[in-house]
Amino acid sequence: MDYKNFEKNNIHVLRQAQFIASMNVTFYLVISISKIIIGSVAKSTALKADGYNGATDTLAYLIIIMGIAFAKRPKNQEHRFGYAKAETISTLITSILIIETSFWVIWKGIIDWINNSSEKPDSLAAVIGIGSGILTFTIFLLNNYFAKKIQSKPLLASSEDQKWDSITAVLTGLAILISELGFPWIDKLTAIVIGLLMFRTGLFILNSSAFKLIDGFSNELLNQVKLELEKFNQIEKIVKINGREYENDIYISAIVKVDYHLTVNDTMDLTKNMKNYLQRKYGIFELDVQYVSE
Repeated sequence: MDYKNFEKNNIHVLRQAQFIASMNVTFYLVISISKIIIGSVAKSTALKADGYNGATDTLAYLIIIMGIAFAKRPKNQEHRFGYAKAETISTLITSILIIETSFWVIWKGIIDWINNSSEKPDSLAAVIGIGSGILTFTIFLLNNYFAKKIQSKPLLASSEDQKWDSITAVLTGLAILISELGFPWIDKLTAIVIGLLMFRTGLFILNSSAFKLIDGFSNELLNQVKLELEKFNQIEKIVKINGREYENDIYISAIVKVDYHLTVNDTMDLTKNMKNYLQRKYGIFELDVQYVSE
């Protein structure tokens, strides 16, 4: 697959990711509104907290959709690397939103614990919690499968969040059942735990997306690429090598020491061979090489 076809494939992937994200917005909107309403009626702080957690996911997917739409814009003179980082920025905004909501959920859980510690939730809240958890896990399996298939990192990150959402929802339902047995404080404690889990998830996504935005790159992958390039006989030494990642696009730049007898045509052929090799093995289409010799 040449770079032109790779670019076309990337656009196709972005459209698929946008469609999947749109479906998830609908799912989370229905689920989160249901949890918040039933949680209020059934007097369950935990279910309402889980509902707010789902509401942040709804907004998260909306942000991802906007990021993907922006990322589909073609490269131009001002943006030679394209707009792929728009996806990463959307993921960063999502993480901040999750962290902010987690603080509110924790605070609300503490206040309700203090003010309504003897109030027991209705069993309907438990049924909704467990049922929505099973449904969310099914959606997670589908999203995870398609995210890996189209190699969409924002969707993959969101699908991992869905896995925890499903587990949290089931545990919320179980906690509500225990609360009905004479331990109403467990419902409030569960809301606080949900807030802490949301904070953990948001912090993890924030670190990951911030790392990419400041051009962080995997040392392991960079070392692998370096070892692969050193296999070419014409190369005496890799003086310097850097990597940059734009979602599915990886850019490698290297300063390479070669024998001074090599001609310009020789170095051009060498660059072409290295590009073809990295393309086949790692899917890396962009390689910028500067040659030096003594």
